[in-house]
Amino acid sequence: MRYLLYTLLTALLLSCGNGEATQTTETTPLQNPNFIIIVADDLGWNDLSSYGNTFTETPNLDRLARQGVRFTSAYAAAPLCSASRSSLMTGLNPVQTNITEHIHGNQPARPDQRLTTPFIDQKLQLHFTTFAEALKGHGYATGFIGKWHLGGGEYAPQHQGFDVNIAGGYEGLPNTYFYPWFRPGSKPEIQDGAGEGDYLTDVLTDKAIDYVTAEQDTSFVLYLAYYSPHVPIEGPEDLVEKYRQKRIASGQDTSALPNFHYAAMVESIDQNVGRLLTTVDSLGLANNTVMLFTSDNGGLHVPSIPGFDKHTPPMKNDPLREGKGYTYEGGMRVPFIVRWPGAAAGVVTDQPVIGTDLFATLMDAVGDTTDLAYSNSIVPALTGPQDYPERTMVWHNPHYNHQGHHPSSAIRRGDWKLIHFYETDTYELYDLADDLGEHDDLATAQPERVNELRQVLDGALKRMEAQFPSPNPAYTGGE
Repeated sequence: MRYLLYTLLTALLLSCGNGEATQTTETTPLQNPNFIIIVADDLGWNDLSSYGNTFTETPNLDRLARQGVRFTSAYAAAPLCSASRSSLMTGLNPVQTNITEHIHGNQPARPDQRLTTPFIDQKLQLHFTTFAEALKGHGYATGFIGKWHLGGGEYAPQHQGFDVNIAGGYEGLPNTYFYPWFRPGSKPEIQDGAGEGDYLTDVLTDKAIDYVTAEQDTSFVLYLAYYSPHVPIEGPEDLVEKYRQKRIASGQDTSALPNFHYAAMVESIDQNVGRLLTTVDSLGLANNTVMLFTSDNGGLHVPSIPGFDKHTPPMKNDPLREGKGYTYEGGMRVPFIVRWPGAAAGVVTDQPVIGTDLFATLMDAVGDTTDLAYSNSIVPALTGPQDYPERTMVWHNPHYNHQGHHPSSAIRRGDWKLIHFYETDTYELYDLADDLGEHDDLATAQPERVNELRQVLDGALKRMEAQFPSPNPAYTGGE
């Protein structure tokens, strides 16, 4: 459904999927709409109150959801950040960018690991086209603020289509969320003029507000990638105290999850999204600005590595299984909210979408009909489930990781999900319609379905020229 921005019906759907009622309004065509894409880091599927969290308060993101469409079956393209972010940028599966885990240096297999895992690129190669480069071809100003984690130096955002790069580089996390955040003098664009006590999420939002204000008379895309709520788990002091008292008042132990430090980080994101929303509205840009909010992968539900393990695990992904790093739902299902002027408002849909879809969605909005094999525009989801075909989505995570997951791949087709574990060459099968928590493995009971999905998964990985783990010759036993 190309060019939907120019053909939106004046009365859009009364409901979508398992959605809520929505108002119908007259619409006017969007001309070269602005895009503000906000990506949180390690934010879990149920961390927002609009997704069912009863402890953490997120009124601004809830308002964004009421004004737009909230997707309940949205996925990251990978359960780890660099891999997921490479797909957001390119519309490709992480297999195709050869970034199938987070960038940290390829690690040799330990003696207690059965498999040797594939090497990955430590940067997003320049020959890949980013959505920023594509939009520049349509006359857009392009701004990047926050976490990049797809390479530094000549592979940083300013060399990947972004006119402006603020705080984006090789780093995957700050040393601390309080000034100076990173090594002193390493990021003068945010460190100059800042001082003791300044909180990183606030400062990145200040820069985002400055960017939107400066570019208000142009067509622009702003990619605002918060480092939060990734470790280290450090919230603003006033919010930490708020949630500590809230936990005590609830009668629960202060160690209950979500951790009150983590809740403070999430509300800080919400407050800053609210500041940006206010700016967009006050500048008169709301009627021609698409706003999208999501996360790069599921929430961290286990203790972090030494050095960053304070206040971890910070949260739990219930009712989803596991979290960041895993090919279970908790590692890949993420919040996904879109405010699209003139489209539906207050709608909740279970139409599956995935991070690779961002690229095609942006191209759809500007009328670019270039065929994108691995990216599908989400625009049709705004007009009802009957217009959106059944999805087949593939994930490839052939690595060990700090969170404890072992090499695997997964496929979701319709409501069925198959996971292939490489160490044991075994499969698990789940019916997500009846078993969202992936508790009841149906692989033994339904071998024909396993075989069908296995063939589709294997074929997709072969077409993408995926790399696979191999036996570790130095394996001595253990895991």
